[in-house]
Amino acid sequence: MSQLGFEHFGVVGHDRGGRVAYRLALDWPERIERVCTLNIVPTVEQFERMAANASVEYYPWFFLAQPPPFAERLVSASAEYFLRHTLDTWTASPGAIDADAVDRYLRTFTPDVISAMCSDYRAAFHIDRVQDAEDRAAGRKIACPLLVHWGTEDMADDPMPVWRRWADDVQGGPLPSGHFIPEEAAEELTASLLRFLGRK
Repeated sequence: MSQLGFEHFGVVGHDRGGRVAYRLALDWPERIERVCTLNIVPTVEQFERMAANASVEYYPWFFLAQPPPFAERLVSASAEYFLRHTLDTWTASPGAIDADAVDRYLRTFTPDVISAMCSDYRAAFHIDRVQDAEDRAAGRKIACPLLVHWGTEDMADDPMPVWRRWADDVQGGPLPSGHFIPEEAAEELTASLLRFLGRK
C-alpha cells in the first residue's frame, strides 16, 4: 500500500481475507483507519468454538492443516468434486455462485493453489492461533472502527459478542446469505460498505 501511495487506508476481507484484515488492524493500528470482516471470528476464537456439532462443519480447519502432502494428495485426487462440494454446501442455495465463476475457480484450482490453501490452514493452526491468543492475553484490541457481517445461513452463533471483546467500536449484523456474502448478498454488502467507508 505504501508503494501505491496509501499510508492510511481501510481494509475489507471475507473469510481468509477477513483474517488478514483484522490482523492488519491489530499489527498496524497507525495505518488502518477502518476494517470490515465477513463471516469470521478471530482465529483463536474459531478454534475454541469448534466443539461437538460445529467440528463436523468446520472440518477444513483440521483436515487441511495436516502435514504435507497428506491433504494435498487427497484434495487433488478429486479436486473438482472437492471444490464443487464446498461451493454448493457453503451457499444458502445451490447455484448461488454463477457458473462462469465456478468454471474460473476450477481452472485455477491447480496443485500449487491446493498446496497454498493447505499452507494457509497450517499457518492458522500453528501461527495465527498463537498470535491471537497472545494478543488477547495482553488485552490488545482493534483501535479503529470495525464492521462485522455474517451470512444468516452460515454462522449459527452471533459473532458480535466475540468481536466486542476485540474492539470497542463494532457495528454490523447478519446478511441474507450463506458463506459467500459478496456473491450472495452483493447489494446489501455494497450498501453497508459504502456507508461504513464514508463513500455514500
